Amino acid sequence: MKRNQDMTWAQVSLAANAPMLTKATMVDGNTEIGIMPTGVGLGVITSAPSVEEIIRDIMIEASECLYSLTDSTVR
Repeated sequence: MKRNQDMTWAQVSLAANAPMLTKATMVDGNTEIGIMPTGVGLGVITSAPSVEEIIRDIMIEASECLYSLTDSTVR
């Protein structure tokens, strides 16, 4: 690995431990010592709304759904 990737010994050591650190987070749930792989889905995130915005949008959508249901039964 060191020779093929032109890595330092410290980098080789970190790379060798990466699977164990990933397991600690993903399988064991230990976020204090583990690492979380990123990048796969990062490109599809286009916004990061606040909890307040999410709840407001849910309430608006629920109101619209209820209105459309009651409106169609009244006709």
